[in-house]
Amino acid sequence: MESGTSMACPHVSGIAALLKIVHPKWSPGAIKSAIMTTAYNVDNSRKNITRLADGKYATWFELGSGHVDPNKALHPGLVYDVETEDYAQFLCSINYSSRIISEIFVHKKVDCRKSPMASPGDLNYPSFSVVFKSGINTVKYERTVKNVGPKADAVYKVKINSPPSVKITVSPRKLVFSKKDQFLSYKISFSSRSDDMNVTGLGPEKHWSFGSIEWTDGEHNVRSPIAFIWDSTTNTSLIS
Repeated sequence: MESGTSMACPHVSGIAALLKIVHPKWSPGAIKSAIMTTAYNVDNSRKNITRLADGKYATWFELGSGHVDPNKALHPGLVYDVETEDYAQFLCSINYSSRIISEIFVHKKVDCRKSPMASPGDLNYPSFSVVFKSGINTVKYERTVKNVGPKADAVYKVKINSPPSVKITVSPRKLVFSKKDQFLSYKISFSSRSDDMNVTGLGPEKHWSFGSIEWTDGEHNVRSPIAFIWDSTTNTSLIS
């Protein structure tokens, strides 16, 4: 009851199975994206979900992407698709050796010297983790979404929910699809406002803050949570 983990596993597993039945050609990455981007973060009274321990608003670290909505997950509008090769490149980017990765992905040889993924944050994942290290005030990523909605000519506009401590820029701010299953990409930039540090303290060296972006066509709302950390240490890696 208090941790919220044990029953989450069978619930989400059942929802994933439901999505696979309805969308048999979807990859595990697409199914996960549909579940994450359609989740909600308010309670039955439409107020932000709070922590049981102290009654304060829960953060993305406690909510994940939010509370799963099976009906909306069946029709997410857009998905962030990730294939096996993407995860292999992700492991290369966090310094796994080619030998270890080949053991994880059985019967698949992976050469990390040819990995095009510069950092783990480049994985086409439905959420963002942004680390502002000492001397790094801007972090840039690129994401690709797939139109899985009912309309071939769908138009999605971005909504940005940014904390005062960060400026978020998305380009383009409108995604215009012309057919179903079409892929379109966008670039997103996060810039720290060092003079406006409205963040949560985690000691003298680390601070957290949170935001999100949402793509909407008026019917579907495809939200990606964002976690920011200001870290003055030297050994922190970027992780999605």
